[in-house]
Amino acid sequence: MIGASRVQQPEGCCAVSSERVRVSSMILTDDEFKLFSQLIYNESGISIKEAKREFLQVRLQKRLQAHRLVSYYRYYKLVSDKNQGQRELLDLVDSLTINETSFFRNRPQMDVFADMVIPELIRRKSALKRLRIWSAGCSRGHEPYSIAMTILKRLGDADSWDVKVLASDISLRVLELAQRGSYTELEVENVHPGYRDSFFKKVDNQFQVIPRLRKLIVFDYHNLKHENGLSGLDAIFCRNVMIYFDREEQQRLINKFHASLAEGGYLFLGHTETLQGLSDKFRFIYHNKGAVYQKTG
Repeated sequence: MIGASRVQQPEGCCAVSSERVRVSSMILTDDEFKLFSQLIYNESGISIKEAKREFLQVRLQKRLQAHRLVSYYRYYKLVSDKNQGQRELLDLVDSLTINETSFFRNRPQMDVFADMVIPELIRRKSALKRLRIWSAGCSRGHEPYSIAMTILKRLGDADSWDVKVLASDISLRVLELAQRGSYTELEVENVHPGYRDSFFKKVDNQFQVIPRLRKLIVFDYHNLKHENGLSGLDAIFCRNVMIYFDREEQQRLINKFHASLAEGGYLFLGHTETLQGLSDKFRFIYHNKGAVYQKTG
């Protein structure tokens, strides 16, 4: 029995190793590329062009290995199954996005939010004392927590205001991490010491956001391909998300944001993203190297 066990174990290891080698050498055919790129586009709006074929192939190979599959077609059957493959389709889409993020990313833009947008909103909404911000594509939470910290510091009498930051993402994995609100010392090193002392508590080797900050944020799954019924928002942050979409999807997304914003609401995009040629219903504002769009029509 011992001898048999010793023989079987390396055979299994060799089989797995052989399987991985086989999958890693599989070339995505034209038809397979079209099937997957269309499926991903229909599900998420993410446009994968021919130039990204190898990138898609590598990501698919990793998903095949995770499920011990050796056929792109069998994997396609899995992810296109509405009953059995929905979570795996989400995981596939998640693997195609780069969740690079940091606290107070694009500092000039966050300064515009702190020094220009929030004071204007305070004046405009001093009677109602209600703020609603949407972080669309919130990743691991750095952006919505940065927004919430900035609001709390700028409001002064924050406890008398009704503030909510709605934070959404298409990745369930990063939403789980965002909800934990736990970050490494390296991740918080660029946070101003006054903010770090006020809004984080060090627990062992991690920095945990305090409950006062956490309660301002509502984390939720949302696919930007679909509607969510949000309206009357004071500001939307959707930075470095439109780069994944083609022109048609970008247009649809901007129309969605326009409908979701209150009159005079603000839209923050990534520094390489623009509304030029997409909409004339926003005013472009450039202030101290930071840019934002304001709804006008």
